[in-house]
Amino acid sequence: MPLQAVVFDYGKVLCQPQPPAVREALATRLGASWEAFEAAYAQFRLEYDRGTLGDVAYWQSVAQACGRTLDAETALWLADVDARGWSHPNLPLVDWAGQVRQAGFQTAILSNMQRSLRQRLEELCPWLPEVDAAVFSSDIGYVKPEPEIYRRVVELLAVAPQEALFIDDVEANVAGARQVGLSALRFTDVPTLRQALTAFPELPPIL
Repeated sequence: MPLQAVVFDYGKVLCQPQPPAVREALATRLGASWEAFEAAYAQFRLEYDRGTLGDVAYWQSVAQACGRTLDAETALWLADVDARGWSHPNLPLVDWAGQVRQAGFQTAILSNMQRSLRQRLEELCPWLPEVDAAVFSSDIGYVKPEPEIYRRVVELLAVAPQEALFIDDVEANVAGARQVGLSALRFTDVPTLRQALTAFPELPPIL
């Protein structure tokens, strides 16, 4: 089936990874080692992104896993710093998303995203490209790689899964998209993606 839409992940695709200084500030405020912080940050993240954990509950869970206790005020400070850390554009992909849409394809964002960032996207990320649809995990209670979240975005785009290409930095999320029927590519860096996109000659090149 001809390609009709390109779906972009947000974190580490449309936006850059969190700067190391941000993650160091979070670990330092928790009084945790880097290794303990990284493990605890990941351990509860899907439920934070799903929306079943709010800011305070998530950061208190992270602190507890690091052997620390945390008051609500500090938890909210951590949530703010964390959200701001995920707001730096990956300009080559942001620009390319706009070019794809200008070329006549539908575009969408599909992201596992906590509410504390989701609710501040317009404030923190005015650089986001215009898209035809957006699906965020904390809005709907599903997270990648659960099949329901991919089905939601193609329903909003009104395309068949086989008519959409999904780009994500996490291999499990790429595999989940393929299981639903989407074409999918893993993003590692711009040159690698540029090469992979030769399989989709109908799309404009990444400049």
